[in-house]
Amino acid sequence: MDDLLPLREADFRWVAALLYDRFGIKLGEQKRILVAGRLQKRVRQLGLAGFAEYFAFLRADSSGTELVELVNRLTTNHSFFYREKEHFEFLVKEILPGIARDYAKIANYPLRIWSAGCAAGEEAFTIAIMLRENLGRYLPAADAGILASDISIQVLTEAKAATYSSQRLRELPPVYRSNYFAKVGEDAYEVIPAVRSLVLFKRLNLMSEKFPFKGAFDVVFCRNVMIYFDQDVRKRLVRSIYSVLKPGGYLFIGHSESLQRDDCPLDYIKPAIYRKGCA
Repeated sequence: MDDLLPLREADFRWVAALLYDRFGIKLGEQKRILVAGRLQKRVRQLGLAGFAEYFAFLRADSSGTELVELVNRLTTNHSFFYREKEHFEFLVKEILPGIARDYAKIANYPLRIWSAGCAAGEEAFTIAIMLRENLGRYLPAADAGILASDISIQVLTEAKAATYSSQRLRELPPVYRSNYFAKVGEDAYEVIPAVRSLVLFKRLNLMSEKFPFKGAFDVVFCRNVMIYFDQDVRKRLVRSIYSVLKPGGYLFIGHSESLQRDDCPLDYIKPAIYRKGCA
């Protein structure tokens, strides 16, 4: 194993400040070894002598390409289908029936769901499967869509390919695997076009001052994203999400995450589920 390149405290503080200012990602001192480990291969790929040269290269890159590369290497994008299944059960039992009633009353109900921090697409495609299963007869005439966003170009490329190993599908009920995936290799399963057509993948920085959305969302999934943020950044992000939720819309966060209820604009429903008031 290669020896770990030395990462000076000043250089670590600089890259930590950069990530916080641009993306809201908080790197404590305990992450210093992790940063060195994940970046040293990139340093050597570029033929640079060490981190000081690498960060100078990063500063000089006006295109922003290397900054994207940096984020790709320092963020973890692990997910799988049907993760935290209680959320999908709540979506099916508590949210979609009301939307189906609206579909029955009016044509082209603008159903919008956002998977914020979508990683390689497992969450977004799970949501799409739930829509196919529970709103299937309404979907041909419905104006339904799922926006799936992430900061990482690398995982978005994987998501658009929509091909996964059996390990990523391990929690998905067998009937869904049979109905919504086509085997395309020894251990490769591709999401069928009817599901893929419901999802639009876009690169988006959650720290943007204003989200570029034309309409509001019925549901936002922002799960296991805020673990990277401190309390101030979480508050700012929740306020931004609140502004793009429809009245009565829902926010799902990760079960390992929580929001401070005393200053949260959303109503607490149950662990990791919040709702925007209808008033």
